[in-house]
Amino acid sequence: TFEPDGGGWNNIRMAMETVLAMAHATGRTLVLPPEQQMYLLTKGSAKQKREFSFNDFFHMDSIAKEHPGLEIITMKEFLEREAMTGKLKDKTTGEISFPPGNITDWDGDTRKQRTILAPWISKVAFEPVWNVGKCQAAFPASADPKDIQELRNLESSIKAWPKFEKFVGKPTPVDGPVVDRMKENGAGRSSLCIYDEAMQKEKLIHFSGRAKSEGGRLLVHFYAFLFFQDWRQDLWMKRFIRDHVRYIDELQCAAAR
Repeated sequence: TFEPDGGGWNNIRMAMETVLAMAHATGRTLVLPPEQQMYLLTKGSAKQKREFSFNDFFHMDSIAKEHPGLEIITMKEFLEREAMTGKLKDKTTGEISFPPGNITDWDGDTRKQRTILAPWISKVAFEPVWNVGKCQAAFPASADPKDIQELRNLESSIKAWPKFEKFVGKPTPVDGPVVDRMKENGAGRSSLCIYDEAMQKEKLIHFSGRAKSEGGRLLVHFYAFLFFQDWRQDLWMKRFIRDHVRYIDELQCAAAR
């Protein structure tokens, strides 16, 4: 699950692409936020639509259908399927926790989503402390613990992370050694945020995207934040976003007029 970025549309889109890529990379179901007001998209006539979901902008259903390893559902579907059946537990007490008021449809009420639903999700989900300015999200080539250990070993071998200026005009080959690609992708940062064994076992992962939260906003392009141990997975993910995450036809046609 995730919350849309609180900035303008380009920031909202950028963060969504990052979460979508992470969901596909981890083989997890992506839960779309409920319909809500988005910054700067509520201006204009009161008769116009003022609450939006990402389905209003992108072919989310088609993206999921075209990729068997990716499932995308609404928040309502998620709450009915997982929360109301007692599958979620409070991370502090360990007790089964149901949605506030047993409500599953939160579409349209932006204030209650942010003040009631979001805090509840934070209590039943694991929230990674992934600061995009300090680390790069690293995904092992497989579920084999040896791959995770290799990432940790390579991270430890880097005594000083390079500045991005080092790679201007001298890019690392896409199929270069893992450590070289890691240095380039992590330039300007200081660590890896690894999708490790413990995180893989978490039932629910939530990215709040709030500026004051520990993890902070996902204010970064996915290709500058996600690192894949297997270079082929890296290229595949970039092509996946490039080829499939596009605006719906109505928006494309309106832009062309």
